[in-house]
Amino acid sequence: MKSKNQETKSREFHIDAFPSDRIFVYLREDFHKKIFSRIKKYKFKEFNNQFFSNRLNWSTFKQWKRRKTDLNFRIKIHFIPLWFIIKLSKIFPEFSIAKFEKNIISIKGPSSSSIIQNPALPLKEDERLIKIVAHFLGDGSVGGGFGSLLPKGKTHSEYRNFSLELLDSFERDLSIFGEVPTTKNYQSGYLIIPNLIGYVLSHIYNIKFDTFNSRVPKRLFELPKELVASFLRAFADDEGHVYDSNIDYYSTNRELLQDILFLMNKNFTEIKTSKIKANFKAGKNIKYSFTIYHSSQKTFLNLIGFDHNQKRKDLIFNLTRRKNKSNRNPKQKILKLLENNNFTAKQISRLLNIRHSTASDYLRELRDLGKVKLLKKENWSNIWTINKR
Repeated sequence: MKSKNQETKSREFHIDAFPSDRIFVYLREDFHKKIFSRIKKYKFKEFNNQFFSNRLNWSTFKQWKRRKTDLNFRIKIHFIPLWFIIKLSKIFPEFSIAKFEKNIISIKGPSSSSIIQNPALPLKEDERLIKIVAHFLGDGSVGGGFGSLLPKGKTHSEYRNFSLELLDSFERDLSIFGEVPTTKNYQSGYLIIPNLIGYVLSHIYNIKFDTFNSRVPKRLFELPKELVASFLRAFADDEGHVYDSNIDYYSTNRELLQDILFLMNKNFTEIKTSKIKANFKAGKNIKYSFTIYHSSQKTFLNLIGFDHNQKRKDLIFNLTRRKNKSNRNPKQKILKLLENNNFTAKQISRLLNIRHSTASDYLRELRDLGKVKLLKKENWSNIWTINKR
């Protein structure tokens, strides 16, 4: 029976734990030569029959052996499928998986997938990896096909968020895989990444990342509290909302949200939460949520918190905001603010040190009186202006 320390020890995933039909590798030239020199002691037919039940194709095998081809003005690199590498490590014990890992220059997915240079192997299960998993379950999406019979690279994988610091943080965390090529667009709020990342995470954690079938990986229920906190924080950065008196976690996937709630209650008993609630009027899909009560907001900030800059500021504001009994004529103060600039209800609440919901109520009352109006909607927030008539 495993001890508690053994169960919670952070893992390393060697490349033979990756999906062998989805990953292709490019080896250092000297090591590549050693491998195929060892294979050369067999005739191809003998080698193919004895170890691969005649599944190898001679033409393809020659490409693997050649490593790269000079095509006039460009060099074509020949990647070797991971399943072949794993098989070789079993046939020839002197070429262990650890030795292969030290001699892998780059890895990629099927077909014309993006290439990850200098892969960090073995893959470490640390805060960066856990946060990437959480973001894929939140505002991320995994493209491509899983399994040799499925379409290869049908769509791209991406992480979407209009928080610039979260896009940058996600991009930095990808370094746990090596030098990962990305395409980032701050204005549209997305970061496109290789499908290979999703292939690996889906395989090693045995989970799906699609909206209605995703679940928290079982492994996460055994991790140390520090890593669990990183997971819950990353998910809240995507799917959490800070209100005046509470924090809510949201999802259209009830089972996923139930996992999140269980994970929080199991590891952080001092944080008081509600049960799962369902909103049937949120749109075409039912939206589920649970609440972290006002009494636990400070505890949540200290134990889990946010990396999302605005959400962290909102939570700190709620905790430090004092009831201002001398805040007379708040509507008049709002009108004075709007004479010089346009603001959201949240911005006004910060300037007047009042609740966001209170500022929204005052603005609606002033609108009904014809004194203010909505100017536009920007990043899901209403921009208010004075109604000059």
